[in-house]
Amino acid sequence: MAQDYEAGVFELVREPLVPAQIEERVQHPACGATVCFTGSTREENRGKRVVRLEYEAFEKMTGPEMQRIFERCRAEQQGARLRMLVAHRVGVVEVGEPSVVIAVASPHRAQAFAAARFLIDELKRTLPVWKKEIYADGEHWIGDRS
Repeated sequence: MAQDYEAGVFELVREPLVPAQIEERVQHPACGATVCFTGSTREENRGKRVVRLEYEAFEKMTGPEMQRIFERCRAEQQGARLRMLVAHRVGVVEVGEPSVVIAVASPHRAQAFAAARFLIDELKRTLPVWKKEIYADGEHWIGDRS
């Protein structure tokens, strides 16, 4: 099945993400710019040493919500040609591993950068994916899980 990167492709992934492979998938001869954002698990947050993260997703809602985000992104870029792929981990993500990778290709760099920024900001704001930080002495859910 061919994937429609111009509409936007979203994947929840249980295995480690490889940013270069994700970036390669959106590239196209019509696009002179490709931007790849990688968000990785950091070793410290909230003044505590992070051991690992655990991500959960409301899987039946993530796809439809991400499609709405892609639609808003295309509208924001006012018809610019965009090829978009967002891959987000679920399950255990170790320190230093990518949690999310966003790749955007466009004929021009300004639209590719703006679209990648829009996608990560909106994903963090509305996508039903939650993370639990695991510390040596406890754990903490980040964000509202309601």
